Amino acid sequence: MFETGNTTTTQMSRHALEVRFLSRTQLEISQMKACLPEEAIALEPPAVAQIERMAHHISGAAESFEFSQISAIAAAIELLCHDSRAKTYRERLQLMHRLTEQVSALEVYVEFALAERTAQEAVAGLPMSAYLPGFRPRR
Repeated sequence: MFETGNTTTTQMSRHALEVRFLSRTQLEISQMKACLPEEAIALEPPAVAQIERMAHHISGAAESFEFSQISAIAAAIELLCHDSRAKTYRERLQLMHRLTEQVSALEVYVEFALAERTAQEAVAGLPMSAYLPGFRPRR
């Protein structure tokens, strides 16, 4: 498919850049989820700061590719992380719950966008006859 390690983008189509962005974003979401502990009391400021940095990066890049929903959710995660001063267990629990919800929503939107781009890629390889009713590609 696409090599995500290649940073040369001058020869890549917009579609290829979008797929690469979405694939990288999936990896960043996995990292965000790894930063969230099982217990809210274990939510540490360095982990929240890391989530905030990743969300900021995703939000800006998504905006440049016109993925407005992805950008908005990532921006919401970033804003939640600004309020990481949660000191009581209840505050940490609430922050943890909201972060988990938003990261999950981000994951769903990214998966959907990636599936949509991958489907466009598959359709682009079909012959014109595949789009006409009653016709099938020759085997």
